[in-house]
Amino acid sequence: MTAGPPEQQPPQWPVQPMPQHYPGYAPYPPAPANGVWLGAAALVLGLLGCVVPLLPIDLSGIRAYLALPFGLAGLTCGIVGLVGRRTGKPLSATGVAVSAIALVLGVIMLGNLVAG
Repeated sequence: MTAGPPEQQPPQWPVQPMPQHYPGYAPYPPAPANGVWLGAAALVLGLLGCVVPLLPIDLSGIRAYLALPFGLAGLTCGIVGLVGRRTGKPLSATGVAVSAIALVLGVIMLGNLVAG
């Protein structure tokens, strides 16, 4: 054996820097935003859009229009709940479907108002 300098291996490219953990910060990525409330709001607004226009109370003059604001607000909440890293996406999808049904109901009621 010869007493020479130790053999050096060439660096592996690309060199990955070691992750640095700073005090006070978690070494893991942040948890996804909580979107359960947006899905629940979409579902409740869609259900209100389907039920309120059909209630047996005196809503003369506004009955045909009641489903539209509830349906649009529910559709908006549901789509926002489906976008991005959120939890509760199945609830948001259900809210979008029920809100779309409320919008269809509102359009049918407006069509009956105009035609009749």
